[in-house]
Amino acid sequence: MIMAKKSLITSSEMRSVNDSVTNDTSTKSILYPPRNSQSSKLWLWITSILIIGVIIFGGVSYITWNWLKNVHVTLGASNTQPAITTFHVERAGTYAELSFTVLNAQYATTFPNDAIQTGHALVRVNLHVTNKSTDQVSLIYYDVARLLVPGRKPIAPTNVHLSTGPKPGASEVGWIDFPVTKSVQLSTLKLQLGSLLLSETPLIIPFSGPFDPNHFAGKTTVDNNNGVTVSPGFGFDYIRLIINGYNTPPVDNTLPHDFKAGAHGVVGRVVYKGPAGLTRLDFAFLVQVVQGQNTYSVNL
Repeated sequence: MIMAKKSLITSSEMRSVNDSVTNDTSTKSILYPPRNSQSSKLWLWITSILIIGVIIFGGVSYITWNWLKNVHVTLGASNTQPAITTFHVERAGTYAELSFTVLNAQYATTFPNDAIQTGHALVRVNLHVTNKSTDQVSLIYYDVARLLVPGRKPIAPTNVHLSTGPKPGASEVGWIDFPVTKSVQLSTLKLQLGSLLLSETPLIIPFSGPFDPNHFAGKTTVDNNNGVTVSPGFGFDYIRLIINGYNTPPVDNTLPHDFKAGAHGVVGRVVYKGPAGLTRLDFAFLVQVVQGQNTYSVNL
């Protein structure tokens, strides 16, 4: 009878084997630690984003810096100036003993030194005003100045850069602004000086076309051919305008009270209120001391 031989492993050998297996496993664990692939990819993305951000920030900063160097800022002033059209006139006339010369007319949507505007645009009339008399003459341009535009009613000023009148023997330069539409033609305009409400004969200066300045100039002077001083009084006392057969006294007078012996070319203004459209004026000079008058006629 044959018996199979079996190999027996003792307990001490089992421990040795287990220790050997345990030691191998821990050695492998130490030499080859487990790797986390998701964390590595996350850090790679973060690093890439930071690098790209630094590049973009640097580029934007460089572009912005160069742009700021080329920017010029002006405080308190507009960078755009409206276009101004100028039409030269150089025409003169006399009103209220003042000599008015229209230097030129200008058109613009607005003027920098005029903040008052009621229309789409402005026409500026530049004037030279001279007082050649020995009297102080005062007038209100808002009442007597009008811009005449074809097909429209007379236009009153919105702003005036002139005094109420230069002193005797003095002159000044200034302007009057009128509100207009955008389609106005400067060559067709006229400046009117004089109050129609007060029945004044106005001075009208067209900016182009026929113009007779002598039509509006004063033509009357006073000469004293006597060898003594004559004192007729003021014009209120002895000069009358005959209207419809009645003697009408003046409403204003600048003639002197006395005329010295041998005086020639004494100038004065006597103003009357009468109907419009007169072509002939009849003046009555009252005789002093006794009743009576001398009549003189003037054709307009």
